Amino acid sequence: MGIGRVEVAQNERLFVVVNGKAEQYLGPGRHWVVRPFQNVRFERVPLEPPVTRLDEAKLALVPEKDLQVLELGADERAVVFHHGQPVRWLGRGQHQVWTAQRLPGRTGRPETPTVRVERVDVSEVATEPPRDEVRALIPASDYVETTATEGTVALRYVNGVLDAVLPPGRHAAWTVAHKVQFAVIDLRERLIHVTGQEVMTKDRVTLRLNLSAAYRVVDVRRLAVVARAPDEILYLAMQLAAREAVSTRTLDELLAAREAVSAELYAQVKSGAEGVGLELLRFGIKDVVLPKEMKDLLNRVIQAQKEAEANVILRREETAATRSMAQTAKVLAENPLLVRLKELEAYKDLAAKVGQVHLVLGEGAVPTLQLKGG
Repeated sequence: MGIGRVEVAQNERLFVVVNGKAEQYLGPGRHWVVRPFQNVRFERVPLEPPVTRLDEAKLALVPEKDLQVLELGADERAVVFHHGQPVRWLGRGQHQVWTAQRLPGRTGRPETPTVRVERVDVSEVATEPPRDEVRALIPASDYVETTATEGTVALRYVNGVLDAVLPPGRHAAWTVAHKVQFAVIDLRERLIHVTGQEVMTKDRVTLRLNLSAAYRVVDVRRLAVVARAPDEILYLAMQLAAREAVSTRTLDELLAAREAVSAELYAQVKSGAEGVGLELLRFGIKDVVLPKEMKDLLNRVIQAQKEAEANVILRREETAATRSMAQTAKVLAENPLLVRLKELEAYKDLAAKVGQVHLVLGEGAVPTLQLKGG
């Protein structure tokens, strides 16, 4: 028999279904339901979570103040807030949101619903990054963002075309109406090394070079459009320049003009770097590594050169000493008095070094020895 009493809590609503068809919508409180000789059943619907899905018969019974029906187009989305916190991201289509629960207002003020729906226009590309709680709800198909730190910039591509170069900061975009991608480019100085590059000199000596270069990005658009891997292009330019510079010189010329070779390489590599939006700051040959046999040979050559230089210096000094002695002899021959003075100087030097004097006299020398006192 279709007669009874039913209670409805604050956080739910109730539909009275008579003979399989919803005929009545009941709010919170105690209700009497009288449907004599009918098949009656009660369907309780919770108000949380706030997003629901009612059929057309039930939807027609709910007053507008208790349930909000949204129709979202292709370029629209919505955020459902419950007690001020985002709880649901709504995509394209129809959505039903309970707004029946309300908070009592202050004196003289109306009640406010605990559930609020905020529409979002996603037809444009650029947007301000949402707060983190909302960001956590948005699917990857609707939204993309990136962060460019100091010293970097962000490139924004829309439908595969470079759209903007953005400064350091946090950048976001809707991907609903367009396909959007971000790429971060580092503008700070970077180093690149080419190690163990084998090249052959003009005189067919195989050696290995270690090259280093410092560079930075100066033309971001050119870098993005012209080069897929600018580091690899710069690396190849360094290799080719080294081969060309070394192959036109002998080993001796290369070792003697190392700075000139570095300057020549710098000019060639700089031109290649500018073609892909890079600026070459510094470039140099760090090491020239020779084969062991060539090292030993060069060491012997250097040793022989040094020995020859030492012999030349020794002969030069001997010649100068001989020439000086000849000049002295000539002066003494022309001035006998100078010869006597040199003898006296020799005696003086000798006497200064002698502590005792032993006199040895031959036979018959005593009578001729004369001692004079001062």
